Amino acid sequence: MSTEDYSWHAIAVGNSLLGVYNFLVLAAPPHWKVIVMPMASDVFSYVSKDGAKWVRDGEVKHFVKAGSKFYELEIKVKPGNKLEQEGEPIDFGEHRGFYRLKREGLIKKSETLVVEAYCPETDRTITVKLKGDAPPLEILKYFKFSRCH
Repeated sequence: MSTEDYSWHAIAVGNSLLGVYNFLVLAAPPHWKVIVMPMASDVFSYVSKDGAKWVRDGEVKHFVKAGSKFYELEIKVKPGNKLEQEGEPIDFGEHRGFYRLKREGLIKKSETLVVEAYCPETDRTITVKLKGDAPPLEILKYFKFSRCH
């Protein structure tokens, strides 16, 4: 797969005073669009790596438009190795992770694709959730091109 076969989406927050804090750079199918939800993030701590700030503890929520469907994208980052090692193995950037499908919601049950990986370069565990009606599993083959540091 060449870089023309996928698109990169920098999932980050910031402002002109404090700068940019990166959660990750998500590789996805080229037709996917990430729709930013302003003010839907928290950053409690970060780590610097090669001149970039990476969120070490925080979360962010956005939406993904995949063709005619919409999904909720939620990314949580925790310091240390909190990897549950639950599910099927997956390559997540340069690291090994796991993915699984689960049902969530109290009233309206929806499926959630959960992908987790530990990045020893930044000493943080990254959890990516894609929520909605039948999350597209095609995203799984793109995670190996994502960047977490």
